[in-house]
Amino acid sequence: MQTHKVASFRKLTPGMLEAQRLAMANDIVETTKAEVALALKKSAPALGIDGTTYHILDILIGLTKADDWKPSRRPLVAISNEKLAEYVCRSKRTVVRSLKKLVEAGVLAYRDSSTGRRFIYRNDVTGEIDRGYGLDFSPARQRVKELTEIADAFAARLRAEQEARRNVGRLSRAIQDMLDLDGTLDSALGYDVAESVLDILSAAKPNAEKAEALQSIYEQLLDASASGDKEDPLCSQMTCEGDIDVTSYNNTNSLNSKNCNKRKSAIANSIDNPSASGAKALEKEQFRKLHATRDTPENATKAQTSSVASHLSTTGLSPLLASVSIGLVAQATSELQETLGTTFDSWSRLVSVLGDMCLLVGLSESAWRAAKSQVGDKLAATVLAVTAEKALRDPESISSPGGYFRACIDRALDGKLLLHKSLYGLTGE
Repeated sequence: MQTHKVASFRKLTPGMLEAQRLAMANDIVETTKAEVALALKKSAPALGIDGTTYHILDILIGLTKADDWKPSRRPLVAISNEKLAEYVCRSKRTVVRSLKKLVEAGVLAYRDSSTGRRFIYRNDVTGEIDRGYGLDFSPARQRVKELTEIADAFAARLRAEQEARRNVGRLSRAIQDMLDLDGTLDSALGYDVAESVLDILSAAKPNAEKAEALQSIYEQLLDASASGDKEDPLCSQMTCEGDIDVTSYNNTNSLNSKNCNKRKSAIANSIDNPSASGAKALEKEQFRKLHATRDTPENATKAQTSSVASHLSTTGLSPLLASVSIGLVAQATSELQETLGTTFDSWSRLVSVLGDMCLLVGLSESAWRAAKSQVGDKLAATVLAVTAEKALRDPESISSPGGYFRACIDRALDGKLLLHKSLYGLTGE
């Protein structure tokens, strides 16, 4: 193992040695910059990479050249700690700690010169690195398959936890509703159900275990309710006094407990929300005020956004997509589809990979949501696909893909975005 490429002033750790071993491997994995970047950004939360460390990782990946990720080359980046500190607005010591964290996470490896200075000399003809020292992404390249598996497992765990949280809320509300409708269920089960539910919710247990315990109580309540064979309290208050003994014209179903419960719930909602009866009047008043001020200069932008939203609500597509088909989008984004391992054969398929495209270009979730609310998910997804395709084809042409995307959305709101021309330009026609 060649550990001489680590400067003598660094204190070696097991993680650092493992990163050096991966960097000096002979069986180099064939991959691309985009594939490794996507795997790193997806697996970053599982590796404990967040905050400033994630910001530095994003900068370092962007500084590497796509050709340096080929098996015959080395993905090396040379930038000083001082310059990184300026970029992330943090101290030099914070940058040093973040870089060490990336090395011990198996993402980077140190390739130090004798003086500790980082630099790269390239061949003027081929552009290959003749001599260079800095931060080496070879460990991440060697672990690209493992990083992808880590990212998938992390995403699956998040989905399971989210589903468990939803089940806990759903079951606790269902149990409370059953107790409100029939207060004798506690005595039928032989214990205080409400207190048991509170104990489960306050326990320091995973949501999956809480959901399982609540499911057991819920099933017990269902069995007790079915075996009790009780008449619904609301229905029992109905008497036949004053009824007329005639044959009904229509065949109707008998009023069962479920209908009674719905009626009772509707009555309770109307009592708890007295303002609901005036909702239509309030909507009419807001509509009148909106149209009274719609022609003022300060509301011009809002009116234009409302027009786009109105078109979206009636047609499902933005007016800027009138001359754009999903086939054109698929033809123009061949490299993006290859990177993501999918095909854009429908609008739903394009929208389904939004999360991957956001990670690929470094777009925040809040920025995506804002764009979606302004122009709709299909137009925003198409603009994001164009942005990602351009960044993949020529990473140096777009210094900030996120800023480029937001600028395109602003042009779309102003009606100045020529999306079809960009797509035809990418197809080479």
